[in-house]
Amino acid sequence: MLLREKSAQQIELTCSLDQVKKLYLALFRQLHAGGAGAMAAFDDDDDMLLTLQTYLQRRAKQLGVDCTDHAQWDAFLGVDDAPPCEVRFANRARPSADG
Repeated sequence: MLLREKSAQQIELTCSLDQVKKLYLALFRQLHAGGAGAMAAFDDDDDMLLTLQTYLQRRAKQLGVDCTDHAQWDAFLGVDDAPPCEVRFANRARPSADG
């Protein structure tokens, strides 16, 4: 990883794909742990997390990864401790048949 000052207000970061994955996961996990308010407050102005995610999804697709499949996405990111979708979403409220 290379960090270089371009100007007083700009820093240039050069890193590998694996390093981008680690940065994304660390940021995602930290913001997710803080709840929706934390994510909105942090990422409201510059979409940093979305920028990283979009880049990583584009790279994953180039490698044949289906990013809509959580298991494939987790494997691409190197996540080996994620629970399956059935477990992740078991406690989420489901819409009732009445509307």
